[in-house]
Amino acid sequence: MGLHGGAWRVHTSALDDDGLILNALSWLCGKESQISLENEKSALGAPMKTVVCQMNGKRAKESLGYLPEEELQSLIEAGLESLIDEDKFLHIRISLSELVRGNVTIANSRESIVKGRFKLEVYPGQNTIQIVNDLFEELRECE
Repeated sequence: MGLHGGAWRVHTSALDDDGLILNALSWLCGKESQISLENEKSALGAPMKTVVCQMNGKRAKESLGYLPEEELQSLIEAGLESLIDEDKFLHIRISLSELVRGNVTIANSRESIVKGRFKLEVYPGQNTIQIVNDLFEELRECE
């Protein structure tokens, strides 16, 4: 069981250290993953960038495996229903400031985030919540 693929996305401003963020994402996604950087403007016109790291299924699972066991457990306890959309994508937000320090932790609402979006491998007749529980259990066993 697992994932078809996944992506981590970060929105940065002119004040952010893009090199530091790119290095952190490269570590999180793996060197073989594709990282893109797009120059944009915010809603108010300020320059910003969007950094996206695309991963295949195996690498996406490895990337999620960086979440410590207690973080996976806290997601389960908080309720997985709110993390899964109708298209069977799992959404996770991790702390950007912790990521650049080499730690992967679930973000709180007051900090910069890295958005994770992972396509679940769910087939007709399977329970999506159970699939995520099984995935998290497998990740916890690998630690």
